[in-house]
Amino acid sequence: MNVPRRSVCLALVLASAAPLFAQFPYQFSEPAAQEAFRTGVEAYNSGRYAESLLLFEQALGSSPDDPLSSFWLGKAYWRLGAATTAFELWRDAMESGGPSPFLQARLELAEGLIDPNAGQAGDSYVRYAELAGVAGSERRFLRPSWVEPLPDGSLLLVAHGTNEVLKVSANGQIVATYTGGSSGFDRPYALALLPDGDMVLSEFQADRLVRLGVNGSVRSYHEQPQRKLAGPQYLVLDHDGFLYVSDVGMSRVVKYSPEGKPVLAFGGKSAVFAGLSIPTGVAVIGDTVYVADAARRGIYAFDSYGNYLGSVAEGRLVRPEGMRAHEGSLLVADSVRVVLVDPETEGLRELFRADRADARLVSAAFDANGELVIADFDASELVYLSDPAERYTGLSLELLRVDASSFPSVSLDVRVLDRRGRAVGGLGLGNFYVSELVETIERRLEAGQAVDYKLQRINTVDDLSFLGSLDADQRIDAVFLVEGSPAMAQARTEARDRLTELHGALGGDASSVLLLAGNQAQPPVGGGLRDMSAALLAMKPSQSWRFDSGVRLAAGSLFDATGRKAVFYLTTGSVNEQFLDGPAAAELAAVLRNNGIAFYAVVLGSDPAAPLLGYLADATGGQVARADRPEGLAGLAADLRSRNTGWYRLSFMSGAPDGFGLDYLRVNVEVYLRGRSGKDEGGYFAPLR
Repeated sequence: MNVPRRSVCLALVLASAAPLFAQFPYQFSEPAAQEAFRTGVEAYNSGRYAESLLLFEQALGSSPDDPLSSFWLGKAYWRLGAATTAFELWRDAMESGGPSPFLQARLELAEGLIDPNAGQAGDSYVRYAELAGVAGSERRFLRPSWVEPLPDGSLLLVAHGTNEVLKVSANGQIVATYTGGSSGFDRPYALALLPDGDMVLSEFQADRLVRLGVNGSVRSYHEQPQRKLAGPQYLVLDHDGFLYVSDVGMSRVVKYSPEGKPVLAFGGKSAVFAGLSIPTGVAVIGDTVYVADAARRGIYAFDSYGNYLGSVAEGRLVRPEGMRAHEGSLLVADSVRVVLVDPETEGLRELFRADRADARLVSAAFDANGELVIADFDASELVYLSDPAERYTGLSLELLRVDASSFPSVSLDVRVLDRRGRAVGGLGLGNFYVSELVETIERRLEAGQAVDYKLQRINTVDDLSFLGSLDADQRIDAVFLVEGSPAMAQARTEARDRLTELHGALGGDASSVLLLAGNQAQPPVGGGLRDMSAALLAMKPSQSWRFDSGVRLAAGSLFDATGRKAVFYLTTGSVNEQFLDGPAAAELAAVLRNNGIAFYAVVLGSDPAAPLLGYLADATGGQVARADRPEGLAGLAADLRSRNTGWYRLSFMSGAPDGFGLDYLRVNVEVYLRGRSGKDEGGYFAPLR
C-alpha cells in the first residue's frame, strides 16, 4: 500500500541561535524576487553597490514587507553614502521582521559614525586593562619608563628596570624583546623613532644615546657634547630631523643634528630665565620646543635655537615627566595623573587620575587605535585607558565582501572601526570569530508518513584562516579627479605636471585612472600616464561642471578595488557650489568614508580652497595641499601608505549545503579586542550548478 508523503518544514533553532544570528528569514515565494535577491547579494559582495541597490529594490517591490530585503537594501544605500535612507530601511526591517538587537546596535553605531561630535576626544578616561610587569613568579619587565606607539596598533615599551625594550602587540602581548646585543643596554629610559624606521634610545646610566635598527640591533652611538651627558632621559624629534634630549644631570636640553652630532645645549640660567632645574619631558609643536621641569612644576618654551620664549602652566603641575605633542596640545604624564595642556591658553584638562596616591606615571600616549596607554614606573605596569563612551559602544565591524567563487572555500573582507570611525589596526586571527547558520532537511517517519524537518544549527568555523591585513599592503588604487572648470583648463599644463608627480609617487604597482568632473558623466581614462595626460590636456571645460557627480563617479570606480583607495582632486580650489544641494557635503563624505576612500585635494594657483575640500579630507583621513608646496606632493602618497585601513581578510571552509547555488547561506563575523567587541551578519550564494 502506497502512503502519500507529507512534507512538513519545522524550523528547529538552537537556543543559542538568537544572540548569535539575528538576521531575518529568507522567505521569498516569487521566483522573480528570489532571482533579484540572489543576484543583488552577488553584486553587493562584488562591490557593485549601485547594481545591487536596483536588484534589492526589485525584490522589495515583489515582497514589500520583507525585512531581509530592507536589511540588504539599507546596506547598499549605506555604501552609496545615503545614510538617512539606510537608517529608514533598517528601521522598516525591524518593524516588519520584529526586534533585532543586532540591527539596533548596528544602527546606533552607524549613526555615531556620522555624528560630527563623535571624533572629539573624551573628557576623561578609565582604566580597563593592564599588562603587569610581574605576574606571580613570572617577571616580564620592571619599571617601564616610556611608551612609543607604532602605526600598526602595537607599541614599544622601554623597561628601565630590566634593561630592555619590548614590543607589545595591539592585543597587549609581548611579541619581541630587544636587549642591545652582547653589550646590552644600561638603564634605558626613552626612545624616539626616526623617519627611516631606526630609533634612538637614551641610556640613563651609561650617559649616552644609541641608534638602533628596526630589529633592535645597535647601529651606532651619538657623539657626546663638549660637556658630556649626565643622565639623559626623554627624547623628541622635530620636523627637520633634529633630536632634543633632556639631560637631567646637567639641567639642560641638548640638540643633535640628524647625523647624530651635538649642535647646542640650552635651558641654563639667563637674564630672562631662571634656568631649568630637573628637565624631564620634551615635545615639539611647530618650531617651538617645550620642556617639562619636575622641580618647577611647569613647562617652558624655547625656539629651535634655544632662546627662552616663556612658561606654560607654571606651578600648576604636580611632577611632570614624560610629555609629547598631541593635536596641538601637550600630553603630560604628571605623577599621579595624565593631563592635556593647551600651550596657547594654558588650559589644563585632566584625562586620568590614578587610584593609588603613590603612583608614578612617567609616560602617556594615544596608540594607533585611539586608546590611552600609560607607563606606571613604580608599579611596573603598562595600563590601558579608554573613553567610557567608547567602551560602551564597542567596535564597528563591517562585512564588506564575501567571495564564494571557490565554494566551499569562502573568503571574507571585513573592516573594523571604533566609534569615531577610526580604523582599528594590529588585529590577527585570535581577534575574530566566525560562525555560519547551516540548514539541513531530515526526513522522519511518523505514523507511517514521511515528514521533512528543517533543522538549523550554528556551526562555529574551526578552520578559520587569517589571510592578512590591507595595512601590510602598500599598493594603491587611485582616481585622479580633475576640476572641469574654465579656470582649470587654463592651468591644464601645470595640472599635467602635478599629475605626473603624483603618478610617479604612487609606485609602479599602483592602479590609477583619470576622471573629469564635467557637466555630464564621463568614463574614466586608464591606460597609463601618457593616456591620462593626453585626456587632461584635451579637456573641454564647462561653467556647469559638477563636483558632486565627479566625486561619486570617482568613488564608484574604487568600490571593487583591493588596494589602498584614494581620490586625488586636481583643482583651483573650487567645488562649483551653485550646483551643490543641501545634503551634498554629508553624502559625499559618507560615500568616501563608508568605502575606505581617502580624499586628497591638490590646489593649483593662489585662490583659497573651498571649505568643503577640507571637510572631505578631514572626514576621510586625507589632506588639502597646495600644488607648489616646497616639499612636493610625494608625501601625499606616503601619507596614504602609512594610514591604518582596518581591513582584514579571513577564509574558511563552509559546511553548509550549497543548494545548487540557490540557497541563501548566512555568515556571522565577530571581533574582540581587550573587552570591546563588534559584529556583523551577511550572506552569500554559492555558484550556480
